[in-house]
Amino acid sequence: MSWKKVLGKSTIRIATTALLLTQLFGAAGSVSAAGNDVEVHLIGINDFHGQLDTTSIVGDKKAGTAPILATYLKEAQAKYEHSLLFHNGDSVGASAPVSSLDRDEPTMEWMNMMGFDVGSLGNHEFDQGVAALKAQIFGGLDPKEGKVTHAGAKFDYVNANVIETATGKTLIQPYVIKEVGGVKIGFIGLVTKSTPAKVSPSGTAGVRFLSVEEEVEAVNKYAKELQDKGVETIIVLAHDPATTKEGVTTGEAADLAKALPADSPVDVIVAGDNHALANGEVNGKLIVQAYSYGTAFEDIKLMIDPATGDVTEKSATITTTFQEGVKEDPETLAIIKKSLDKHPELTKPVGTTDGSVTRTDAYNNEAPLGNLIADAMRQADFGDKASVADFAFMNPGGIRADLPQGDVTFADLAKIQPFGNTLVKLELTGEQVKTLLQQQWGTNADGTPNTKTLQISGLKYAADFNKPVAERITGLSLEDGTTIDPAKTYTAVVNNFMAAGGDSYKVLLDAKSSLAGPIDLDVFYQYIVDTYKGGSIEAKNEGRITNVAASTEQTETPVTTEVISRAEFVSALVDMLKLNEVATAPAFKDVAANAAYADAIAEATHARFIQGYGGNFYPDRDITLEEAATILAKLVNDQASDKEAATIIAGFEDGKTVSKYAIKPMAKLIDKGILGGTDKKSLQPKQGLSNNDAKALIEKAVAAKAS
Repeated sequence: MSWKKVLGKSTIRIATTALLLTQLFGAAGSVSAAGNDVEVHLIGINDFHGQLDTTSIVGDKKAGTAPILATYLKEAQAKYEHSLLFHNGDSVGASAPVSSLDRDEPTMEWMNMMGFDVGSLGNHEFDQGVAALKAQIFGGLDPKEGKVTHAGAKFDYVNANVIETATGKTLIQPYVIKEVGGVKIGFIGLVTKSTPAKVSPSGTAGVRFLSVEEEVEAVNKYAKELQDKGVETIIVLAHDPATTKEGVTTGEAADLAKALPADSPVDVIVAGDNHALANGEVNGKLIVQAYSYGTAFEDIKLMIDPATGDVTEKSATITTTFQEGVKEDPETLAIIKKSLDKHPELTKPVGTTDGSVTRTDAYNNEAPLGNLIADAMRQADFGDKASVADFAFMNPGGIRADLPQGDVTFADLAKIQPFGNTLVKLELTGEQVKTLLQQQWGTNADGTPNTKTLQISGLKYAADFNKPVAERITGLSLEDGTTIDPAKTYTAVVNNFMAAGGDSYKVLLDAKSSLAGPIDLDVFYQYIVDTYKGGSIEAKNEGRITNVAASTEQTETPVTTEVISRAEFVSALVDMLKLNEVATAPAFKDVAANAAYADAIAEATHARFIQGYGGNFYPDRDITLEEAATILAKLVNDQASDKEAATIIAGFEDGKTVSKYAIKPMAKLIDKGILGGTDKKSLQPKQGLSNNDAKALIEKAVAAKAS
């Protein structure tokens, strides 16, 4: 029996604050101008990433997991006479182990059970190559290890901008037509054009991606075909990034909307990829995105004239899937239980730690967790009956979490290495090894350093930062102190991302030979089991890397007066809150995935403390008091009304200089005693914050949050 028929009275009780938040992001419940229009609701998610059993923290509340999300989605559809359920790419890939261990078949099973109507491709659907993608969608034996047979999707997938080079045709059907309530709706699929840069080269072998101009031409072409078939309501499921900030929507999805004709029949563009919130109109097209990991969903309301098929009204609401007061969906729980029963290792501890095995400062220095992972990689068995590799190198951006204090499970290890990368054994000369280490020290476009220190095993070196990069390595040897011979050939283990030149480690492309091997997570897990046998997992800094800091003529550092950057402020906040929930890079255009502050910005974005501006975060810009207040206000409950906030701010001599967006946040902090003016009752909202001032503000806000 369909759940739609048996679902009774709502089990969802959404907190008042959640409802208010949701209403800020869309005009729900608008009245149709035409009484006979058909009301259709498109209920959707994006960037789920197989997070079937992953609880996320939004603000200070638990959100997400598939059983919770399923209840929300079922309840949403049960409210409406006419609705369709969709997903907008990256439903699989970089998944939780409860899904990834079976090649994301549990997630596919969940979507089939839920009755999704249509889905699109994201870049992560290409992680394991086109053959694996087709097996997941159309059914059949998964080519990766040949252990999982997919049932296939019971709903339509669409994509119009990925072309098979052998046939010159789209990889899958470019669009599909769905009929609901007597009206027809067309769905065209797109995936971000940066997909080839986001996955390994093998993932996109055999296909090409349309250029920007070709993509616009394709959308226009297929929209015309849909119109010729009597379809006037057209939705583009574009796994392209978009962000709405202060009423302005930007990103690739917005660029697409601008590139389409103003009179284009496209009504809605659903965005994805950057795990952000979007809900705004660009060039007559509504653009919507609902964060990621099942922590929210979008409800797109369309009023459609049944006579013409045209959309007369459109709006969207974004609802956060808070767990409190929500009953878990039993059908979803059964799918998760089946996977856990099949993989008991997910819940059984493989060892314990004292909390010291962390990735702290891994972008700049040796880190205990980096040593542990590199040691595991070096021991990997490639089936070539060769001895242990000479060296192993791990990129810091691939270490996505710390080992927790206490019991450590397979699931914890999977959060550290969630990408399912393949290990690769290369042959490198000693000179190439030195060049590889030099390629750690890059430079950003603005001339600032872009350091991404490799975590290493089997060697040690010293680096003098007073010298130029070409001369910086002052000592390079094996673990026993034997100097590495520039002309000698050594074996080195890296992941396939690095082997393909990822993170600008271009010298690896010149390796003498290359042998693909096991999955990084499998190797890491087995190394932990074999080495520590369920006991205490230990790793520490051992002097593998010795960095000599650059000298400076400045003898005193003005710690109390130096203004800190936006990235430094966010890093301090994330550190104090001990946030560690996400395993994906931040989606801002100006925040490199390998930046030292990238993880902190990703955590703050996921917790919805920050949203950025126009797709950028401006990490190096000095943070102002009003910007800091806007972030910290999200920690504190209660919200002053517009009138109350204006009154509070007006009480300060420079109240009129407070930016409009910062009035309510600053008023809230003032009301809570977190923020106060000077003796002259001056706020100085545009003034930068010193390290000490920022620390004091953060401590007060965190204390208020806990009270």
